[in-house]
Amino acid sequence: MMAVGDNSEGRSSARAYLEEQSALVRSGGYWNCLAAARELSALLLAEGRSPWIARLRRTEVEAGRVFHAPLIPRGPGVKATWTTHYVCCCEGMAYDPVAGKPTRLEAYSLEVFGEQISLEVFVPAVEISDYLERPRARPPSSRP
Repeated sequence: MMAVGDNSEGRSSARAYLEEQSALVRSGGYWNCLAAARELSALLLAEGRSPWIARLRRTEVEAGRVFHAPLIPRGPGVKATWTTHYVCCCEGMAYDPVAGKPTRLEAYSLEVFGEQISLEVFVPAVEISDYLERPRARPPSSRP
């Protein structure tokens, strides 16, 4: 976890973490999109901003069965596929290491996955603080 505030190069901690995670995604090592979205949310929250976490899924119903189609990023160096992908969003931007930079929400899924995919609110901004405080955080809707 990075320290809150600006780093020595004048970038915010959130921007530095985004770049660090982008390199990790491209390295082919283990990477967890929800963990990255949580950390980016915590860093943006510490900067006084209002982040939220979105979920992307392409769900299809075939013969009465639900199928989560693969999400395949089209960016250079990313060799991963997901059926569900999580991303930190804040002030009209998606902060996704797969994109490598903050991306306008309107263009995000088309730029990253090559198709328009709706973003679902996974954790709204008003609940992000509580969500981040819980260990092994689950979405607000799954609370007992």
